[in-house]
Amino acid sequence: MKPHFHPPRAVVLSIASILLWLVGLAGTANAQIAPPVCPSQACSKVITFYNNTPTAVFPVIQAGIQNPDPWLQALFNDNTQPYAETHYSRVYINPLNGIPSGGHVSVTVPWYSELTNDVDRYIDWYNGGRVYIFDSANALNAAHAADKDSPLSLTANSPVVSCDDCEQPLTLYKDTLAFPPSIPFQLVEYTFADVGTPAGGKPFIIDLNVGYNVSYLDQIYLPVALAPCRTEPCKGPDPSAVGYLGTVQGVNDFRKTLTQFFNTEGWPRYNDLLDDAQHPRLPGTFNVLVDRVNVVEKNQPSQFTAPGVSVKNLIDQWQICTSDAANKTNCPQYATYQEIDSYFKANYDLYRGANSTDCPPSAVYPIPATLTPLNIMPYVYGWVQFNSGCPPAFNALLTSPGPKNVFDQALFDYVHLLQYNYRSAKLKQQFFNPFVDLVHGQLEANGYAFSVDDAVSFQNHPGEGLIIAIGGATGLPNGQPVVPPPDFTTDFVVSLGDSKAQNRPLWKSYGICKDNADTDFPPLPPNAKVDTPQIIVDTAAYQISPTQPCTITITDASNSKYRVTILMPVPWPSHSGAGFDTQVMTCVNKNDGWCTNINELSTPAPNPQFVLFTPPPQVPPMGSLKRPAKR
Repeated sequence: MKPHFHPPRAVVLSIASILLWLVGLAGTANAQIAPPVCPSQACSKVITFYNNTPTAVFPVIQAGIQNPDPWLQALFNDNTQPYAETHYSRVYINPLNGIPSGGHVSVTVPWYSELTNDVDRYIDWYNGGRVYIFDSANALNAAHAADKDSPLSLTANSPVVSCDDCEQPLTLYKDTLAFPPSIPFQLVEYTFADVGTPAGGKPFIIDLNVGYNVSYLDQIYLPVALAPCRTEPCKGPDPSAVGYLGTVQGVNDFRKTLTQFFNTEGWPRYNDLLDDAQHPRLPGTFNVLVDRVNVVEKNQPSQFTAPGVSVKNLIDQWQICTSDAANKTNCPQYATYQEIDSYFKANYDLYRGANSTDCPPSAVYPIPATLTPLNIMPYVYGWVQFNSGCPPAFNALLTSPGPKNVFDQALFDYVHLLQYNYRSAKLKQQFFNPFVDLVHGQLEANGYAFSVDDAVSFQNHPGEGLIIAIGGATGLPNGQPVVPPPDFTTDFVVSLGDSKAQNRPLWKSYGICKDNADTDFPPLPPNAKVDTPQIIVDTAAYQISPTQPCTITITDASNSKYRVTILMPVPWPSHSGAGFDTQVMTCVNKNDGWCTNINELSTPAPNPQFVLFTPPPQVPPMGSLKRPAKR
């Protein structure tokens, strides 16, 4: 069962605004806020690490390379200067002994630091930050070897990265190269504040939110869970807090699953000097396919252990499904495979047809010189355009070949029909991407399993800090996972009208395909201005059909009951505006004014949405509870 969720931002004031959000119009006029005064608490965030593993962990916070840097342009209200960062800047947390098992430290990160005696003037700690988590001193020292002789110095008045709990003073280092893939670590990515970048205009600050993700694209190594801290310091459980992203599995169980995937599926693992079977580190599918191209077509040595049956099946399936011999028997989804194959082949043709001004002949253009059924696969599985030797934005998939509606359909089919086909494929050899099954299926982790896995892998919320819990739930405000957005290939949403706008009783509980409401909505955050919970219903899981309808039951704090019956699975017929399609739903009580005023929004692919917008709770009967102090 898929539970309910609250909207990601507490700014949904009406059905109309939700409609705008769903059809993609709400972001066309982003609000602006004034830049915060720096240094100050409003111009810093706190990253707190909780080590729930049996051994020490060694985090490193890294600021990225940007040119120009719109985050600093927005902060300083100046786009006449690029405020470029030309090297990575890093701070090592407890580099000698690490954060001990059961320990935690909090690191205060300013928006920027000001450098002295360096080619760059600033470090931007907010825009595109990374956290690397190492679990051994050997791995940390191997990573640190490249930058240990390149310390950074700050001006006397610069905001600084600080840590009262750390055992050594924090020291900054720089490097122009990222950590090499030969070193085991788990990657976490964050961005503090959201910035608007209008074409030809001055960047502006939208909000000071916390954005974050766990990335398994290059390697999956350690169990990590992330959550925003609404108000620092975050201490003790808070059931109204945002759920965690990632996984709270213990490190031993996590590694057991990785080892089983390696043994039974034949998925390769990294095979460098710091790797061993007791600490498995598995590459993502893109890296596996790049390695296969290097080995098979370029005669280079592999950086992984020998691939097994799952990799062979993945490659064989692609080649069968994109061939003229493909049919419903040997490839049930061959039409979708060939749709994606054709789109990328067209992108390659435009790449090879580029003029010499955009892509001058060189050692890196063209790559590949000739397209093969194997070397196209890293581009497909990485969802990246062909543009080696060309400007970074050249040949973007959105427009090459395009047009946008064709791209949107291809992307939707690629994500929903192929990447997640492990949920519906009858045979394992028909899995488009077994690694997605590992991450989202077997580990039940909300993290990037492929490059455009944004829906379930990225979060952005108001907050004063970011909590990173390694190997368990201790330290997280809410021990429940964040509810992913609806998958409209199977789901619809019941969006409940705001109880607070008209001073009605708060929404209390719900039940799916039941006559009773046996699941409580979680508490609202402190000072919440709206009460608009949403219920996600998976029509496939509940096997909803005209012969097996599903009644959704909802109650409010005055114990009034609301019921609506769903008559068919999604996709629903197209519908918008007032009212609802009687083929889709019906009211249990035909005279129920609440139910009869429900509005339906149903739009087809490539961006399907199926939402029922309800009125707020009714005025409570005389003498009943009007409004509790909190839910």
